[in-house]
Amino acid sequence: MINKLLLFIIQLLHWIFLIITGISVPLVLICEPFWVSFPICAWVMHLTFSRVLDCPWTRLENYYRSKCGKPEIGTFIGHYIIKPWRDFPL
Repeated sequence: MINKLLLFIIQLLHWIFLIITGISVPLVLICEPFWVSFPICAWVMHLTFSRVLDCPWTRLENYYRSKCGKPEIGTFIGHYIIKPWRDFPL
């Protein structure tokens, strides 16, 4: 029971982190000068789209998913956004 609660909290914090990161990119572009905003946005995009780097939140979620008997996921966005969108019957 505690593992399911921890998994839910990890998933919630992961969503919050991704939403805040997504909101911060346009805000940095608007509020900061180019020489500050460009490196920050480039770093965020590198971390977002890199296939080599593993997200620590996803690794932590996979640890608790395996403790709860659920299958591990490859990527958070791929599992919770892209896959349901692709499988949605039109």
